[in-house]
Amino acid sequence: MNTDRAFQALIGLLHDIGKFRQRARWGQERRPHEEQGADWAAQRLAPRLKFLPPEDQKRLVAAIRDHHGSPYDRDARALVAADRLASGERVPREEEEPGDPAREPLQALLPALRLPERAPMPDASSWGFGTVPLPSGTDDAKAWEVIFPQPTASIAPDYPGLWKGFEAALEALDPVIWETPEEALTALMALLRRFTWCVPAAAYRDEPDVSLYDHLRMTAALTVCVGELPEETLRRLEERTRTGGFPEEPVALLLGGDLSGIQRFLYAISSEGAAKSLRGRSAYLALLADAAVEFLLRELDLPPTQVVYCSGGHFYLLAPLSAQDRLPELVDRLDEVLIQAHGGDLAIALDAVRLTARDFHLKEGRLPERWAELSARLGTRKARRFRRAMARHYELLFGPFGGGGLRPRCEVCHAEEETGGPLARPVETRPDEDVAKCTLCRSFEELGNDIARRHDFLILRPAQGALRGRFTWRTVLGALGVEFRFCDRRGLRDSFRPGDRVIRLHDGDLSPVEGIPVHDFRYLPAFTPMDRDGTIVELGEMAKSAEGTPAWACLRMDVDHLGRLFRYGLGARYSLSRVATLSHLIALFFEGYLPVLCRQVDPEARHLYLIYSGGDDLLAVGSWDRVLELAFRAREDFRRFAAGNPSVTLSGGISMHPEKFPLYQAAAEAGDHLEAAKGLRRADGRDKDAFGFFGVPMAWEDAEWVRKWARELGSLIRAEDREEPRLARGFLHRMMSIAGLLEEEVRLLGFDRLRPEELRRMVGFHRARWRLVYALARQPEKAQPTLQRLQEELLAEGGRRLRWLSPLARWVEWMTRGGSPD
Repeated sequence: MNTDRAFQALIGLLHDIGKFRQRARWGQERRPHEEQGADWAAQRLAPRLKFLPPEDQKRLVAAIRDHHGSPYDRDARALVAADRLASGERVPREEEEPGDPAREPLQALLPALRLPERAPMPDASSWGFGTVPLPSGTDDAKAWEVIFPQPTASIAPDYPGLWKGFEAALEALDPVIWETPEEALTALMALLRRFTWCVPAAAYRDEPDVSLYDHLRMTAALTVCVGELPEETLRRLEERTRTGGFPEEPVALLLGGDLSGIQRFLYAISSEGAAKSLRGRSAYLALLADAAVEFLLRELDLPPTQVVYCSGGHFYLLAPLSAQDRLPELVDRLDEVLIQAHGGDLAIALDAVRLTARDFHLKEGRLPERWAELSARLGTRKARRFRRAMARHYELLFGPFGGGGLRPRCEVCHAEEETGGPLARPVETRPDEDVAKCTLCRSFEELGNDIARRHDFLILRPAQGALRGRFTWRTVLGALGVEFRFCDRRGLRDSFRPGDRVIRLHDGDLSPVEGIPVHDFRYLPAFTPMDRDGTIVELGEMAKSAEGTPAWACLRMDVDHLGRLFRYGLGARYSLSRVATLSHLIALFFEGYLPVLCRQVDPEARHLYLIYSGGDDLLAVGSWDRVLELAFRAREDFRRFAAGNPSVTLSGGISMHPEKFPLYQAAAEAGDHLEAAKGLRRADGRDKDAFGFFGVPMAWEDAEWVRKWARELGSLIRAEDREEPRLARGFLHRMMSIAGLLEEEVRLLGFDRLRPEELRRMVGFHRARWRLVYALARQPEKAQPTLQRLQEELLAEGGRRLRWLSPLARWVEWMTRGGSPD
């Protein structure tokens, strides 16, 4: 890594560390945060940085001390300008009284988002986060409560305790980490993410809604970009920003990447054992995006501080203006690897827009428009993918493909065997299997097994690979210059080599493991059902273990209007740091918390399979009853995660199937139910925030009503105690018959004109309500109090809930082993 850029990133990352220390020592001393930060850096950090010569260690301390002044050092001047740009996002407090930095918690952003057509969130600014480090592990659900906002009146910040934890974690790092800039920056960013995600960047005169972590990393990224500007440009930037001016002067590139072809790649597979391959495939896509980011950082010689966001197949980086000239070459190289490996099924769109200094000013800037421009460019790139490479790889992209059916074919992905050329893809059937698989699909199964069994650590290692030899997922990532290895503690000991970057999974503890340095941590969204013999539970077994009907289900969910939330939800507060904060929080929910929730729904870890969760969506399969419970719990917790904000909602779709049903078809069907839910519009005009199940899209509030009554009626049918009220199973068939009449009535009401025979049928359908009342009254006397309540709720509001009688009856039928999974 370029040492100048490493130094610029370092001073940007640490320039406001004094604010953290200042709040922790508020009761002892109240010196300016610049002094606090400089003293701490001089005493505790600079002497550790072995890659910096003594004079640069002094420059580091001076830059932190003078970042609100007029330093002579050029890198320090770049920091001053970058800090002013990053601080242009701040919103002055409306109150006359300034805030108390030692007592102010970080204000939660999700409650503050608002779509124009949704009602405003009352008291949106009264939600915040406690001063607690990011949680570790997937077994302690209580520890994960820290990511859910609380009323600020109930929060008592403990900055001394948080700072003490930060310093202890810093002391625990392996000394070898401080020998290279890459390792030092990676570890510092990890510590700051864990301990300052909940610390406000500004709290005295400004609203405390941007975390110190996000302000520090955005300032570091901007310092690297500004540090490259010509001297005259830097001078103008200093002068204008000193007086609050933000010139229309280009200062950085916002570089975006978008992995396309995900749906086709994930779901166009078949075979009885597809679940194993699908988990590995989804993990591969996440690693492929990570590898693309590592490739760009290496080729552009950028530090890790430049990554704004990477999750769900999307990534954004801040890069110096000079990176623009390299983009066409880098696009060609990415295309070359993906065409050779996947023949056009997967692609990475890459483009960038220039950001001016003025774009960082809340009132004068046009950052939302710049972001929208980048999204539009990426969309165009996706629509015209591989345009530059078509002439070179016409046959790989357009065919003819395969050998006309003469060669063996993989029964999972349907690819034909390839034995000639640099990339071999043999297809074989092992003695213990009855399915022929290619090397790529087999490698995805191995990746899924590694994640299930050896997911304590992830090793990231530079590689000098090429697209040659046996075709596996490692071959592709190696061609991008990266090797990943999942391992447990023993595997870490056997596999580690100096120069590796060790990432701890699910745990923010970066202390060495058996003398091996740990550089970073991340949350791996994995929950895998394991049999007692250590193998992954198959879908058939999960179906057999379901309550009632032996069937399995496929669930897909995602956040509604996410693009519009990012563009319009922040309103006048749109800034790069806030976008980064929102992205980080949503990723925490889907990548960190979802496995914890799965553990609550399936404590035995034998009924649920979280195949994908990242960005803003998830895919899970398993026993139908557990998957259905996961859907409701995920929605409940996401609503709590957004503090009940009506603009921040989640929709879902679920499909339920017999044991042998193909997984790829189930995923497609669940996707159809999800789209139907997203197409729902209520009488008041509000859309989405819905769930599609049993073939019916309904608002979550209606789905909750069905869920409540399914439990009550299910308990009446399954009652074994003679003293308890009990319903016969024939009651369900009567309800289903009446529900059919009601559904036909709804269908006919959709016509403008009815023929005489249809009018006669409509009159008959109105009798369905009386049949319902009669059927309920005929049930045992002990059940009447419950059934009377059901009748009242069904017929209330003009009988609005009668439309849910069919999914209600079907749910109860499935619960009580009366349904069919077809």
